[in-house]
Amino acid sequence: MTRAPLTRLLAATGAATLLLTGCSAGVDASSGDTDTTHLRVAYGWYPTCFDYAQSNPFALFGRQVLDTLLSEDPTTGQLEPYLAESWKTLDGGRAYEFTIRDGVTFSNGEKLTAQVVADNFEKLWDLAEQGVSQTPGAYLRGYERARAVDGRKVRIEFKEPNAGFLQANSEGQFGIIAPESLAKSPKERCAEGTVGSGPFVLDEAVQDERVEYVQRKDYDWAPETYGRKGASALERVTVQIVPEESLRAAGVVSGEYDLAYSMTETGLAQAEKQSGVTTVLAANRGVVNTFVANTADPVLSDPAVRQAIQHGIDRKEFVETFYGEGVEPATNVVSRGHPSYEDHSDLLRHDPDHSRGLLDRAGWKKGDDGVRVKDGRRLKVSLTFAGTDIGTAASGWEYVKDNLADLGIAVELNRVSEAEQADLRKSGDWQLAVYQGASRGDADGLAAFYHTELAPWDGQAPRPAVDSLLARQAATADPAKRRALVDDAVTRILKQAYGIPLFDSAQVLLARTNVKELTFPVNSWEPIFHRVKKN
Repeated sequence: MTRAPLTRLLAATGAATLLLTGCSAGVDASSGDTDTTHLRVAYGWYPTCFDYAQSNPFALFGRQVLDTLLSEDPTTGQLEPYLAESWKTLDGGRAYEFTIRDGVTFSNGEKLTAQVVADNFEKLWDLAEQGVSQTPGAYLRGYERARAVDGRKVRIEFKEPNAGFLQANSEGQFGIIAPESLAKSPKERCAEGTVGSGPFVLDEAVQDERVEYVQRKDYDWAPETYGRKGASALERVTVQIVPEESLRAAGVVSGEYDLAYSMTETGLAQAEKQSGVTTVLAANRGVVNTFVANTADPVLSDPAVRQAIQHGIDRKEFVETFYGEGVEPATNVVSRGHPSYEDHSDLLRHDPDHSRGLLDRAGWKKGDDGVRVKDGRRLKVSLTFAGTDIGTAASGWEYVKDNLADLGIAVELNRVSEAEQADLRKSGDWQLAVYQGASRGDADGLAAFYHTELAPWDGQAPRPAVDSLLARQAATADPAKRRALVDDAVTRILKQAYGIPLFDSAQVLLARTNVKELTFPVNSWEPIFHRVKKN
């Protein structure tokens, strides 16, 4: 199996489509299961929550059962009909009206109506106000109400223009769920999942072992983007939980699995000389993998410290050492596939001498042990990361720690559970934290991370200029004016190091070559299995 650089592959194909590298002749792998209607996926993590509106990291699980009002063409970025057959923007973006497709049902037999859609948005806003669904809450900024105009028309109204709302309706977190699920508590929805109108139905979930989906035979309302009408080609999808990358890769090579998520050079090397195996690159379209900086912290409130960290990390060496195909040094706060992307690599250059100068001028002087001190306070920063984080292992953060130690910054690595990380996030009692990059192809995705009132990490100090720019772009309908506001905000974010962008990553998967038509219309964590075929 031979591989090509990500930049060349992305230049040659659509940013969110299936990317395949050629497989060289070599050892012939077993064909494994010959059932062409059963897709077997090896995945590293069992979902902590089956409700997509509450759980961003586990999009693969929620999206298979859900449909959205709109779909987005990954090549053109144009919105297309899905559960809504048409839509219109009213009052300069303060209201949106959707005409709901007739004849759609949920997997439990309940019918899709305008009232059900209105109830979905009312519930989403209710969950957002409870702090349960923060990301959808950011998408609904300025929300006022949703109401059914008649049996098939629903209107969503805002107190101010919401320019990103239409695109948000292609995101799985806005997946429409059945009244049966709307009636359940957030805890019940997490544990049991939600009933959707999608092409698959959750059939069985065995804790830390597997999740099973079965085909919905009466499904017949996929969008044009999916490229398939009627029911899915697959009758069953099994997501097997396999934490060890080497076992995921070995399973694809042997034919035990058809597809394996989250490959690094370790897994790719196992498939290097095997035939019947190919690499899939699914580009990210959101905020890149980042260190979140708590700007209210006594140490990190000093911009010189944040800027020194920003320029003190050798991103190129970091990526080359701990990652392989599909990962590149960050050159913006968003990925190269994001519509708001501009190359700001000059603001993220590796320049340790510049970092030392910043700290010197800010009054941080090296102590006898090499750690800088100012006004009796040591320049010590805690870096929090969860053991389940998708990205580099603790060895990668050790590398960052060594980089910053050379500058006189002492980094303490704080590995926590996902539950502990959630508690820290809400408490505001944290300094630096690993953020796994949200995928949303709209500027509001950036606002959901960097606007201090919307950010999922609490406790950050207000930044009026950036907050104002991000709020203004959300209410600006003109695309050129909106883009200018976004780039102004991004430039300020990078210059002030409000976050420390690290790397821009495509999701890298291994697949059997008989798996066809795998696509990622929205983001790399949401493969659409509806059109997948096995030859």
